[in-house]
Amino acid sequence: MKLRNSSFSQRYRPHVSGQLLPHATKKLRSRNINKLVLAQYILATLIIICAIIPFFLHFPEPEDITELRMLVGQCISPELSASWVLDASCVENPYLSTFSTTGHDRSCGLCGDKASYLREIRDKIEAEYKEKCKDLVVYGAALEKDPSTWMTETYNLGKNSFRSVQNHNTCFFQFVTDFSHYGTSDMLFSADYSQHLIVMDTEKMPYQNTRRNTELLKLNPGLFFPWADRVIWQDAKLLRQPSMPIDYMLHFNRTVQYHNTCSSFVGLPLHRSFVGKATDVTLKNHCDTMTSNALKTRASVSDDINVMFTQCNRYEEQFNNDDTESEKVFSQNPLVDTAFIVYDMRTENCRKFNNDFGCSWLDEVHCYSDRDQISFPVVLSSSGLKLSSDISTDGLEYRDRVYVDVTKVPMLHIAKRSCHWYFKSFSRCIAPEVGNSDEISFEHESDVILLADTKVAVVVAGSIQRFMFESTRKSVLQYFGEKEISMDFYVSLETTQTKAYRFPFGQSLSSAFDDNADIEEFMRSEIGRSSSTGTIQIQDRINIDNEPLLKARRAKALIDNPNEDPDLRFPLFNVQSEKIGFRTANTNRNLLRTYLTIQKLWEKVLKWEREEHFKYDYVLFLRDDTFWSDSLQLFDKHVEEDDVFIPACDTSKSTVDGAEINDHILISKRNVADIFGNYYNNLFNANIEGCMGRLSDKLRADRRRGCSSEMLLKWVTDAREVKMCKRTNW
Repeated sequence: MKLRNSSFSQRYRPHVSGQLLPHATKKLRSRNINKLVLAQYILATLIIICAIIPFFLHFPEPEDITELRMLVGQCISPELSASWVLDASCVENPYLSTFSTTGHDRSCGLCGDKASYLREIRDKIEAEYKEKCKDLVVYGAALEKDPSTWMTETYNLGKNSFRSVQNHNTCFFQFVTDFSHYGTSDMLFSADYSQHLIVMDTEKMPYQNTRRNTELLKLNPGLFFPWADRVIWQDAKLLRQPSMPIDYMLHFNRTVQYHNTCSSFVGLPLHRSFVGKATDVTLKNHCDTMTSNALKTRASVSDDINVMFTQCNRYEEQFNNDDTESEKVFSQNPLVDTAFIVYDMRTENCRKFNNDFGCSWLDEVHCYSDRDQISFPVVLSSSGLKLSSDISTDGLEYRDRVYVDVTKVPMLHIAKRSCHWYFKSFSRCIAPEVGNSDEISFEHESDVILLADTKVAVVVAGSIQRFMFESTRKSVLQYFGEKEISMDFYVSLETTQTKAYRFPFGQSLSSAFDDNADIEEFMRSEIGRSSSTGTIQIQDRINIDNEPLLKARRAKALIDNPNEDPDLRFPLFNVQSEKIGFRTANTNRNLLRTYLTIQKLWEKVLKWEREEHFKYDYVLFLRDDTFWSDSLQLFDKHVEEDDVFIPACDTSKSTVDGAEINDHILISKRNVADIFGNYYNNLFNANIEGCMGRLSDKLRADRRRGCSSEMLLKWVTDAREVKMCKRTNW
């Protein structure tokens, strides 16, 4: 897997000086110099001259120079004249470039005259904000952006930062430039007052390239915020990304705190922006894509494409087998998107690791290309960390990864790549599917933000085998995307194989993938094209046997009918024959499992509303086997009069006209959605016997069967006086 074998390598490989041999010998013969020793001497001299002339004349073929310097272990950065300004000579326990592969022993601190300007900035920040922002700092840099349009227009700032400050008093900092706009006297604010702006004088920064100056700020959180307990780097470009957190402390708890590591990153996604049309996320594919982008459309990908190419080439050669632990880590392709990084700085151990890692990382950037995503896997591979044995499994690229040190202490976390913000569900996807709503840390639960745009939650529970995902994607997700209606998708699917009683309209997801985590990534990617994902849970069959309400109901059933299956009479019952009774009991268990799953999903909907301080306008409840023959069109019409909308395409004949409602699709306004979200609990509290009054006299007298699930749904909604509307055209 060497870049040298690529077409790009063949095209841009530096010329070998030995190619001058035929030309030189021809000249020698023309002069009739027949002494072999003299000829060899002259040829050797020519070869040496060809090798050293570029150092003095600066020929415009940097690939010749960079490869030669790489071979002798020298830096090849296009900014070779830039000094290493970070000096830790005045620090008792300095941060070092311990994990770097450059061969240089560097330290990272703000000692000495070269760091005087950066030290001044650090001291100013500390004096102003240490007491207020000690718990958590979120910072970024907009050195490449035009401040007149970037920090002075709320459109570029998005909504999340303002809400985060409003609800959680989050401390945001942005390093910016342009003295003519901001002046130099005070630390100012962005247009929405969410960002503390720290104006930097680029003339006093060490690099010409603004990306390199940004890396200096980005990779050394302990230098500029040494007093902060928690530090999060967030690229300025993510400010308007709607899937960023609102509660950054909660995000910290769900990443670093949950995995007990010192830092947390987000895996580089399988996306054309990063790996083109490749099917794997590897350094080679990433380098090829960055090189191709630079040659075709984006010259700004790097400040020197030849340096980037040579750097990639060297890394591949250096880690080209699995003999050592470092090479094993490299072969696991631990690539990350460095636009969002979480640091825990509360302990000396984490401060030392994070800053040594950052110092080593910056050393790679200082010596080679300015693309930090290329150098990250090399620094990690050289750090001595290895993948935790708890998660060393096939398909690890789909899962969260934790890297541990030699004593098996967790140090670094990489979130699964399907959580990337490109798929529009970053802050929720990153959350482990555990815990209770009491982990939410907002202060004003009663404050609900009224959103101008319509927001819809879609809730689906069932099995992978039955789930009509492609039909739902085309008719529902695509519709919401076209109408620019904000939609969040909540789905929980069981992997247990069940008998299919209906015609299979499409291919099952389970038949297309071998790994459940792969299914999740596929769904997040597809949903992210038009909407966002609230929750995706793929699991074995849900255990309902320990659920308290059901346990109590079963205990009573065994007392009343000791010789029967305790699930025979709830929520449905039909004892017309032993065969029918057996099927009814199984149906009840499946129904209860589905209703309980919906309720668990509903809890996540409510949790997200509380975290984000808003309420959905509508909730769409879908059965997993719902097949759409046409696109959803409900929101094109006037829908204010009724509370709930259901399809008029009933597939079964009602025992009593109008006594049933179709339960395949149900769209509820938010004010009555709790009835359906908590339908499991509501069934246990409902008067099931009362529904019997809607049956025919014959069936009531027979007492051998009760209401169907569709009749029970109708009974519960009528009892709550819900205004129901049947629609023939959706």
